[in-house]
Amino acid sequence: MKTATILCVMGLAPAILAAADAPYIGKWKLNPAKSQFTGETLSIEKTSSGMIRQTSEGQSVMFKLDGKEYPTPEGGTIAVKEIAADTWETTSRLNGKVILTGKMSVKGDTLSGEMVVHKPDGGTVPGSSTSTRVSGGPGFFGQWKNTQVKAPFTSVEITANGADGVTINYPEFGFTCSAKFDGKDYPAGGQFAGTKDTFVVKSTGPRSFEMTSKVDGKAVYVDTFSVSADGKTLTDDGTPITAREPIKAVFDRQ
Repeated sequence: MKTATILCVMGLAPAILAAADAPYIGKWKLNPAKSQFTGETLSIEKTSSGMIRQTSEGQSVMFKLDGKEYPTPEGGTIAVKEIAADTWETTSRLNGKVILTGKMSVKGDTLSGEMVVHKPDGGTVPGSSTSTRVSGGPGFFGQWKNTQVKAPFTSVEITANGADGVTINYPEFGFTCSAKFDGKDYPAGGQFAGTKDTFVVKSTGPRSFEMTSKVDGKAVYVDTFSVSADGKTLTDDGTPITAREPIKAVFDRQ
């Protein structure tokens, strides 16, 4: 699942379970101790055009350090400003609203990031990361591998959407997706829903399902959700399609 890729889930195979009886229906709280968000590669490079390209999870954004807004793949914008030789300030917007603010700072071969998710109700949720340089330099430029991550979300709610679909809600993000079990592309709604984001899901068993996230029609991320035999734990194994760097988010039933 990405800081940046917000999730839409639905179950499949109505012959096995009706939506209301599916084991993933319910309210879930993130268990950071059991989750694993590290191992992602971040690349920051200068281009021949004078732009800076930042790539992670197989997706790139291009910008200059002038504080102006530049487009992002999902239909939003990012603005980056150099406030010191070792610090960049960032602001991300979707649908005209600020959704993330943060800072990136570099010291030797360590890159530190701090972010704040701006909730629809006016509140905020913090997140952070620490990465170690793999190659390149000086300063921000090169490849980095994150070694510590604090995810900027804590809960997810999944409810039945009639007899043949579900609705998933991430309260911190103000993100909701309602979908049917028909394998079609579905958009999401809310503050964190990109205008170019859609989601497709298929069943992988009586207690699991796979969700593919698309940006502008191109598949970029696959999440496989599974519920433990006792029904108390929901696990999301997420993998970017091109980067192939998996993460694991583990949730406890509330």
